[in-house]
Amino acid sequence: MDGAFKPGDLPISDADVAEYDEAGVACVRGAISMDWVEKLRPAADWAQRNPGPYDTDLTTDGGEFYGGQYLWRRRGEFREFIFESPIAAVAARLMGTGRVQLFYDFLLTKEPGGANKTPWHQDRLYYPLAGDGADNICSTWIALDPVTIRSGAVEYVAGSHRWGKYYVPESFNFDDRFSGHDGIEKLPDIDGHREDYDIRSWDLEPGDLVAHHVMGVHGAPENAADIRRRGLAIRWIGGEATFDPRPETQPVLREAVGEGPSPQTPGAVLSGDAYPVFDFR
Repeated sequence: MDGAFKPGDLPISDADVAEYDEAGVACVRGAISMDWVEKLRPAADWAQRNPGPYDTDLTTDGGEFYGGQYLWRRRGEFREFIFESPIAAVAARLMGTGRVQLFYDFLLTKEPGGANKTPWHQDRLYYPLAGDGADNICSTWIALDPVTIRSGAVEYVAGSHRWGKYYVPESFNFDDRFSGHDGIEKLPDIDGHREDYDIRSWDLEPGDLVAHHVMGVHGAPENAADIRRRGLAIRWIGGEATFDPRPETQPVLREAVGEGPSPQTPGAVLSGDAYPVFDFR
């Protein structure tokens, strides 16, 4: 479909684009208007009260860590945001492309006081995808609440998207569900050697956006503050990707792609109404 917003018309600077390219992560202040934030907040609360078939409970030792996926298929506000806001154009501009494809959306809510640390990880091998597009995915993370490092702001290892390595996925529940990656190394001990890395994080206001590359390493501490931390992440594919349901990928994503509302055939290019294309050329 043709995009309503043109990437060149957005309030994103060449410096933002260069930072995303060089660091694999960029923060864009005020990328999303408060009108959209106020529309998404009650929809986010509804989604948390009414879990869907592809949602996940990421809670570990206490508190609550909710992961709601494919929300745009279940609730009109999320659908309207994806199709009527500038978010797809924002992703295209940062990625330097005129065409992006929606993979899925992912609401991540960390309630206050919860021992719900997000381990350092790289997104790529969670995804049941192959092809050039699978290595060129941008995640746009929109803050729905004020975010600080104390409330669980995501941290990113700048430049890690250029390390040229795939790392074994880490379970958010700290179990061994992704242990089947033979011959692929685990992530280095980031926390044990933080001084060796360029670790970036931002305090955010509602409507601020952080975008990161699929190969970039990132993680987040628990929410030790007294405020909620809600972030709406939307994954955008910047090239052609095929469905590759390897058993060691994220089961929820395999099911949604392979058996969901628009089932995909293994080896076929991702297509259909469930994975719309936004063309800004």
